[in-house]
Amino acid sequence: MSRPRAQDDAETEPVKKDRTHWLYMAVIAAVGLGILVGLVDKDLGVSLKPLGTGFVALIKMMISPIIFCTIVLGIGSVRKAAQVGRVGGLALGYFLIMSTFALAIGLIVGNLVQPGSGIDISPGEVPATDEAAGTVDFLLGIIPTTLVSP
Repeated sequence: MSRPRAQDDAETEPVKKDRTHWLYMAVIAAVGLGILVGLVDKDLGVSLKPLGTGFVALIKMMISPIIFCTIVLGIGSVRKAAQVGRVGGLALGYFLIMSTFALAIGLIVGNLVQPGSGIDISPGEVPATDEAAGTVDFLLGIIPTTLVSP
């Protein structure tokens, strides 16, 4: 008994591999290498700090537009108006629950760890400088907080 032709074609097509997971693995590997560099050679880790600071600033700059586009595309892909309201309600509920959860974690960890409790900084100790910032500070200052910030 022979199978229909459509099934034969489906079986002979090569399975496409998902190649998007390599980015996650690269980030995890980079974090591991960063920890290793910090443990092995602290001076090299300190000299690479501007790269990390710039990377985090670029990520912060891109977060708002990415979230906005994701929400707009999600709402635009919904066919019925009633589902838009439901999706919006679910998103709002998720946001409120996760924000409350993050706030609770922050309060608990902040009260347990008490960061900055052993530091005594008086305003008179900070020296005033008239020197211009270095090249690294200038380059990091170029990166805006958001894409629409002045």
